[in-house]
Amino acid sequence: MWAASFGAGVYRSLDGGATWAAYRTGLTNTYVRCLAVNPIHPDSVYCGTNDGVFGSVNGGVNWTPVLSTAVSVRSLTIQSNLPRVIYAGTNGEGIYKSVNGGATWSTTNLGLANVSVRDIALLPTQPDLGLFAATGTGGGVERSSNGGLTWAPVSDSTARLGAAEQIQIDAQDPQRIYVDELTRGVLRSTDGGTSWSTINRGLPDLQTRSLAVLDTLRYVGTLGAGVFTTTLHDTIWHPGGPGPEIGAVDALLAFPSNLSKIWAGTDGGGIYASANRGVTWSQLDGGLLSTSAFSLAVRPATHRVYAGLGFGDQAWRSGDGAATWTRAAYLFTHDSEHGIVADPLAPSTVYLSAYGAGVYRSLDDGATWSNPDSTNGTLANTFVRPLVAWPGQSGHLLVGSGIGPFESTDGGVHWTSRVGNLPPSFGVHALALNPGTPATMFAGNDLLGLYRSTNGGGTWLARNAGMPIAFVHVIVLDPVTPTTVYAATDSGVFRSLNNGDLWARASAGLPAGSVRALTLDPTHVAVLFAGIYGQGVFETVNGGVSWFPLAAQSGLVNRNVRALALDPGVNTLYAGTEAGVEALTSYPLAAVGVEPSPIDAVSLAAAPNPMRPSGRLAVRFAYPGRVPARLAIYTAGGRQVRVAKLDPLPAGDSSQTGTWTWDGIDDAGRATPAGVYFISLRAGPAHATTRFVRLAR
Repeated sequence: MWAASFGAGVYRSLDGGATWAAYRTGLTNTYVRCLAVNPIHPDSVYCGTNDGVFGSVNGGVNWTPVLSTAVSVRSLTIQSNLPRVIYAGTNGEGIYKSVNGGATWSTTNLGLANVSVRDIALLPTQPDLGLFAATGTGGGVERSSNGGLTWAPVSDSTARLGAAEQIQIDAQDPQRIYVDELTRGVLRSTDGGTSWSTINRGLPDLQTRSLAVLDTLRYVGTLGAGVFTTTLHDTIWHPGGPGPEIGAVDALLAFPSNLSKIWAGTDGGGIYASANRGVTWSQLDGGLLSTSAFSLAVRPATHRVYAGLGFGDQAWRSGDGAATWTRAAYLFTHDSEHGIVADPLAPSTVYLSAYGAGVYRSLDDGATWSNPDSTNGTLANTFVRPLVAWPGQSGHLLVGSGIGPFESTDGGVHWTSRVGNLPPSFGVHALALNPGTPATMFAGNDLLGLYRSTNGGGTWLARNAGMPIAFVHVIVLDPVTPTTVYAATDSGVFRSLNNGDLWARASAGLPAGSVRALTLDPTHVAVLFAGIYGQGVFETVNGGVSWFPLAAQSGLVNRNVRALALDPGVNTLYAGTEAGVEALTSYPLAAVGVEPSPIDAVSLAAAPNPMRPSGRLAVRFAYPGRVPARLAIYTAGGRQVRVAKLDPLPAGDSSQTGTWTWDGIDDAGRATPAGVYFISLRAGPAHATTRFVRLAR
């Protein structure tokens, strides 16, 4: 099964939806609206995004762009008898058609009354003669009888008045066609699209979003009332059981092989499944809801953890050390949550920065949210990222926007510009504060490096001496000696001992890579943790003089680290990754006594990927030879299934290379199931990880 997510890319399940894994490699736009799978070659998959179509020929392992558009692609339809013929419906550029599997495309819009196209359906018996397009208001349902060369709205005005959303053709009787509309409910034609009538009896919500037609059953998903079902006679819609009522039910899926099973994709609640025709529902998590954690915060007094998981409506909180999470109420924004902080004094107040929507506030410890500046509009730029709470003061905030910093002293109700003389459109990606009088502020940018203000944001000076002008992701000040400043950049970690006037590299032991996260233990100020995108988490216990990888990160499911947060009271480190939030308890406060080895001397690769059920996986490795090494295979959930210990070479040998073959059997002698697995190679402090997929058939 495949799932398209708005912001987190494409997910794939190899076990009928029980567990999911993200497939984003090469997907430069992760706002995915639609999917289509080649019916003859199912490893050939297409997805429509906000700026075009991407294709994969290896089951989503790698994606490449095949069609570039200036608007979003809302639908993809493959002609079943000629799977190299593909139609793409866009939100403003009409319909594109490819006759060579996506290699080339041309528009087919002649006669279209509305070029906002939400769906395209083909008659299964005569796909060239019966094409239907769901278009915006004024077009409604439009039809082509010549393979899309020309189009015209259907003759019955009933199907032309509103904006059509999805089209479903009854496979048992292709003369029966169903269309759901944005505000007018469900339409039906029983004569192949010539005449239409509304069938809305029993529907309390005419804002319909999705359809599924299966044998004698019809399902419709609404904006906020859940899923409804009716039978072949279409006399009345019956409500399904409670379940997929979080936001709109944007997608419905049913299979002829199991008439009782139905899946519902929602706006903000993930995927729900019903095994009894919608009477009861259960939410399918299995990794699907574990999207990128962009921001983390801890309230030390209660040890509660807050996470902004990005990609829309993903504000979560945990009261048990990240073992279980509760999702906040609907935020009415699809923007990424780049900053989250707890109010230092108000015990139930939390703040969150939503990119493109401004700063939100919760007065009930993260359960519900609102924008206190929504009516005032004093935040001149709502493309906000880092968020800082003033120590010891309630409601005093500093936020970095697309044009510079802004300050609020009343919990985000009003904002005052602290842009000063910063360069125009100085998008703030990193922000730090020394709350003296006047305050010292640091702001980091993606192109211009780091700036400092010593008068509360009145004036700013560039402070990049000794540090390349790189993408600055995080700035951290030593709470005991605030003139000691750390900067996490695309070029490693840098440290200044004189308030940013001069910087020196503090990256010894860190692998090359983008340092996306950096946090300091306020109870042991020489202890810092760095999250390196693709490499995991590293620690220093001497203020950045040297770093070592955490031994415990062998269990880190995803090494694309975006955020870090510490709860020093319980000695716990939280890592926000592209697979959600993971926790490490009892983190080390002293370096592990191991023989150092060159980090860049470790390499790891596995083939073939995907791995066939009866095949073998060849794991090729290289590592420094004078240290013991260990290969281990883990499930996507972090469970170890197989270990191979590699003996160190005799003195004088400098490196070890070789191949280890895995037959799919775990350490207990059992065959492992299909799914996503991780291979970990550890040689002394050096470490490498790679991922592969084990197929079911």
